[in-house]
Amino acid sequence: MHEAEQYLRDPQKPSSLYIRYLGKRRRIFINSQGQIGIIKPGKRTHGTQFTDWDHIEKIYLPVPKASPEELDRRLVLKYQREAAKATFSSPFIRHILAADPLKSLYENHITTGNSIDGEIISLKAVRKWCGEYYYRQFVEAVRTRTAFHSGIFDFQGYDGSLWVEPYEAGETYKLPGEINAGFSKEYRNCGNGYYYLLINENNFIGNDVD
Repeated sequence: MHEAEQYLRDPQKPSSLYIRYLGKRRRIFINSQGQIGIIKPGKRTHGTQFTDWDHIEKIYLPVPKASPEELDRRLVLKYQREAAKATFSSPFIRHILAADPLKSLYENHITTGNSIDGEIISLKAVRKWCGEYYYRQFVEAVRTRTAFHSGIFDFQGYDGSLWVEPYEAGETYKLPGEINAGFSKEYRNCGNGYYYLLINENNFIGNDVD
């Protein structure tokens, strides 16, 4: 019995499997009557009987799902990889680099634990919506560590805005020369939305949902 057929006939395994057949990625399946079929090209459910086992070139076995703990670890490591690219410092970046990969983003107090955890929006993507004027002002403010708050601009149907806040004397949770910078997209005329912090010169990453 071919390995692919053996897989499908195992009641402990899923009832479908992707293979490479005649140079293309195709899906074969087993129905409730024990018949094995192959989905027709361009279709999602319609198939024909399959018996041409000798021409299977490759089997794409499903990748086991990661545990919640592993997914948390990958997210923390993603934030740390992006933060390591930054040439500026911020409390957010320092906090990320010191995070414990065995704890979640929320447990590390990096994010509030929300739907945009790990979501990256590039400054290049924001530039297309905010325009050159706000873009150049934002980049210059990050470079010079000076304050900047853009006006509201359209961002994919949301109210978008950019901001940079430098260190001020007396704010003991920051260090001289550090900045906080970010991008927000809020529901129109609402004041609630999605908030991203600048994690390096090229990218913002999810932080909070309000």
